[in-house]
Order: sequence, then structure tokens, then C-alpha cells
Amino acid sequence: VEYRPNSEVKTVDAKGMTVKTDFETIKGDVLNVLPPMRAADIARATGLTGSNGRWCEVDWLSMASPVHENIHVLGDATLSAQAMPKSGHMANQHGKIAAAAIVELMNGREPDAAAAPNIINTCYSFVSDKEAMHVASVHRYDAERKTMAVIPGAGGLSAQRSDVEGLYAIAWAHNIWDDMLG
Repeated sequence: VEYRPNSEVKTVDAKGMTVKTDFETIKGDVLNVLPPMRAADIARATGLTGSNGRWCEVDWLSMASPVHENIHVLGDATLSAQAMPKSGHMANQHGKIAAAAIVELMNGREPDAAAAPNIINTCYSFVSDKEAMHVASVHRYDAERKTMAVIPGAGGLSAQRSDVEGLYAIAWAHNIWDDMLG
């Protein structure tokens, strides 16, 4: 497995299994080409991506856009706070912040920085049909810096892959599906 960061892909030849960059042609048995990451076209077209043209800035107390009033931005479209992963679990947490803030705003109140919740992230990766590993982080609103900050010592990584982590991953999946869809 080779990782080639900062390599702008010029062409992909699926039949020939090659990728051409500015500097070389790469041949492989399996190629995983990732396009440059950014918020969706609708965010760019409406000006939500702001000054950097890629990600949407937000007020972390409400997930509101500073660019357009009454627009709240969640998940991968956001300009992430430091050390905040882009994940489905984190988007779920963003949705909860936005929902609570919208209720406050609809009732004529501003979201309260003192009552801002901690948000968590857990990502599981299966490394076999039964074994998994995880990475987790916990973030808290920092009123002074007006952003979410990692809580030192909270979160962490799996010590090793295991069947038990695989069971945790399946339980996590069922819980988040129930939370979002149930």
C-alpha cells in the first residue's frame, strides 16, 4: 500500500489501471483515487464556503453560518475545529447542537455558551470479518476562542484489534442508526 499525498491527479485510466499526475504515471493492481475534499457544490454556489472556498465556517454554539442568516451547516461541510474528525458520528453530534440552538432561537433566546454540551466522536474500522479497532475524541465549546476544543485525556485509540472491539462496533452502529432513524 502506498499513500501519495499532495499529488494532483490529471487523468485516470481504469482499463490500464494507471493514474497520471503532474510528475509521474502510477500503475497499480488497485487504485483508490480521492478527489480534493471540500463542501458540496450547493455550499459553494450559495457562498457558504466563505473565504477559503472549500469549507463552511460555523458558530460552534449553534452550527449557524456566519455568512447567511438562518442557515446551519453540519458534518463534512464544516471547517472543522482543531483535531475534530469528519465522520458520521460527528455530523450526528453537530445535528444535535443545531437542533438545540434552533429551539432556543425560535423561542427568542440565544444558545447559552455555559450550557454548551460536550460532543463525542467514535469511529470503528473493521480489520477482519470480526475484528475492529476504534478512535474516539471528546470536544467541549471553548467560549474564549469560540470553537470546539479537544478535552485532554478524553478519547483515545484501541490498544489492539479484537473480536470484542468488533462487537462494540456493531453495537455502536445499531445505537447510532436508532438515534438517527429510530
